[in-house]
Amino acid sequence: MRKQQRDEILISFFKEKEKYEKLARYIVRLIRDDPSAPKDSIHTVLYRIKDKDRLLEKIDQENSNSEIDVTSITYKNYQKRIEDIIGIRIVCLRLSDILKVETYLDLLVEEKILQFMRKPDHKRSFVLPINPGEAAPQNLNLQYTGYSSVHFQIKLGENSDVSDAFKRIQVELQLRTILEEAWGEIDHKYRYAYSRIGETIPEHIHSGFYNLSAYLQAAAMQAEYLCREVEAHRARTLKLKENKGPSVSSEYSGNKMPDDFVDQLMKPQTLQSVLEESFGFKPTVRTLSYILKRFDKLGYAQCSKNFLKRIFKMNRLEEFRIIYEEILNQVPFKDINKNIDMINAVNFLLFHEIEGTRVAKEGLRSTLQWRKDRSLL
Repeated sequence: MRKQQRDEILISFFKEKEKYEKLARYIVRLIRDDPSAPKDSIHTVLYRIKDKDRLLEKIDQENSNSEIDVTSITYKNYQKRIEDIIGIRIVCLRLSDILKVETYLDLLVEEKILQFMRKPDHKRSFVLPINPGEAAPQNLNLQYTGYSSVHFQIKLGENSDVSDAFKRIQVELQLRTILEEAWGEIDHKYRYAYSRIGETIPEHIHSGFYNLSAYLQAAAMQAEYLCREVEAHRARTLKLKENKGPSVSSEYSGNKMPDDFVDQLMKPQTLQSVLEESFGFKPTVRTLSYILKRFDKLGYAQCSKNFLKRIFKMNRLEEFRIIYEEILNQVPFKDINKNIDMINAVNFLLFHEIEGTRVAKEGLRSTLQWRKDRSLL
């Protein structure tokens, strides 16, 4: 690369680097702090901005590999041609967590908070060639050769609360398990980094790293099997406890339930209708799923429609609106953040029911102040 071209790229990169940092931090917070994200399936969310030397190296590599009729990468087009200047990585504990996070990302795309530039690329990621718990056949090939993760190419969507300048920047998002992360980090530092700069590494070391990845794939399968065994044991234990006596909703003090209780037990469509009636709009699938989990976690999974209406009574909603306008200086449930507003309101109403007015109000003020202080791009 000629010095002038190199300097032009570096000057452009340095001018844009702060913007890259802000966008990366925003996406990390978007996923990490989203109350409806599958937090039990996410271990960590990380980001990195490509190092300037690695950026120049990759541009040189791409230009040397380009066909004659393909335009060279320059300071004018490198942000479009180099797709991984910003990298976000979501690390999960289990293989099955990958599917849950992929479903969550699909919902963000459906709500136009994210957009996929292309379909996810499964870069030789660990897979389950057999069901956990099944005996592995003798001819099962666990050999694994190289870099591992599920790759997405994304941009922020039209419903994300950032300026258009940030919506134009593409980001590589990687999704992998913690065992894939372990192998990738070790391999990158002790094998890939040396190979990339042209240093020769003996073949037995390359083979050793590939064998290590196969061992970790087997470990990932065993971890998934053990986790499912724990979940099955827990489900059996809870079922035994439930069979010892009738399960009664917390809104009833005696053993006798109203005749219409079974007909009124909360169902997704029942909760959705109460939410629509209370807030004036239909929640997204992601929001409804989160609220259902909240009710279940608090022991309200079997509450009646009348109980729901009691929680969502108008004077409590009015208290929410007053505090919301006081902190954020705007009307709730009106813009692209209305589903977040609904989640904040439901948590306030549930807290109000459990802890009382004073504690619920202070909790809400703290939550909304955090929203206000969070820097929007």
